[in-house]
Amino acid sequence: MSSPFLLGIAGVGVAFSAVAIYYITGLKKGFAGLRRLERPWLILGCGVASLIVAALAVPLPVVATSIGLLHLVQILAVVLAAFFILTAMVLMKQAWTIREGD
Repeated sequence: MSSPFLLGIAGVGVAFSAVAIYYITGLKKGFAGLRRLERPWLILGCGVASLIVAALAVPLPVVATSIGLLHLVQILAVVLAAFFILTAMVLMKQAWTIREGD
């Protein structure tokens, strides 16, 4: 289950996610004064963090005692990531349509 190929994929996933969180954090700081524009970046960061949890769980079956529980954690992390990322996209769409009076 934990072949070098899977470990490589998990490593690339963690590396890309870390870079994404770095840029998301920088963008979020740029909108710190505007609550309505800061929130989508925070939620997007939570989604990417959930992807990191899912990627880190790939090489763990070697040390895990209950593989079924680990698989459930991976599935929940991916579902939460999808929820957070889609929610962030909806909030960003709402933020982009703010009129001057708002």
